[in-house]
Amino acid sequence: MPDERPKNFIERLPAILEREEEDISHLDAEMVAILYPDRADKTFRVTLVFGPPTSDADGSTEASSYERAVEAAKRSPGYRTEGSGRQLRHFAVFGIDEVNKLHELFYLISEFPTCEVLVKGKRVPYGRELWLPLFWFFKKDPLEM
Repeated sequence: MPDERPKNFIERLPAILEREEEDISHLDAEMVAILYPDRADKTFRVTLVFGPPTSDADGSTEASSYERAVEAAKRSPGYRTEGSGRQLRHFAVFGIDEVNKLHELFYLISEFPTCEVLVKGKRVPYGRELWLPLFWFFKKDPLEM
């Protein structure tokens, strides 16, 4: 008697539709993770989100560091903006190989009240206190670069 396992429910369904799409580029990243977990992007990324300074004083140190922060954020490969005016938010996405750029930008915006740290695109508890210091382990010495 051969050791055959019984068919599961999916295997018993008639082949009306393809079980797996060839092109999944039209799907949201979260949907890909649910439907095709083996094909989902598993790279670890940290996103820094910040907005314009809250003070209206021109020439303040916060305004000058904001301008430098926007320049640094634009060097991120995953840079994008949302909103306008006071609601403008800059999103700078960094991978493990871009930790030095992340550190530079975080140094500029860490005191901003609008600064947020997202891990894999989501708000997580202790993003600043836990996840960023863990990410600093991948930081390279400028002499090694």
